[in-house]
Amino acid sequence: LSAETCTNITAGRSSSREAASMGEIQVPYTHLWCSADGETHVQECFMSDFVLKGYSNAPQAVREDGVPTPDKIAFTQVPVGWDNPWHPCPKTQFVITLSGSWYVTTSDGSRREFTTGDVLFQDNTPDAPAAKIPQHYSGTVGDVPCQQMIIQVDRAPEVDNPGCL
Repeated sequence: LSAETCTNITAGRSSSREAASMGEIQVPYTHLWCSADGETHVQECFMSDFVLKGYSNAPQAVREDGVPTPDKIAFTQVPVGWDNPWHPCPKTQFVITLSGSWYVTTSDGSRREFTTGDVLFQDNTPDAPAAKIPQHYSGTVGDVPCQQMIIQVDRAPEVDNPGCL
């Protein structure tokens, strides 16, 4: 699988020494994407294009450009033994696992488990420009409920574009 590569932090107002001391930023996420034929797939990716800036006060690595604007944020808890048969996601969204574990199975047969801190970006919505509605299967893993934060974003779904952030 190909993945986006991370770049060194660059900062217009910081010295190259400051930027180099931060090293390369690697913020992993998984992209659940669909191909033009409507099949779903998972791709392991990394966020890139971080810059050094004073975000909350002291300079830190920040990625704002190219990140979709949030529309809605929801918190969910899915129970032990939860089983969610084939379905599309309701809207392009990020799903961040807060606690517990869950899995996604894509129509190409891939399965990916998510644990605390894992980020899923998915755009396999009913209005994806694909030959059929792209779907995935999901459920919980283990003997504790899974808590998630879901951030739905203002971004049209795409096809044939894995690792597109």
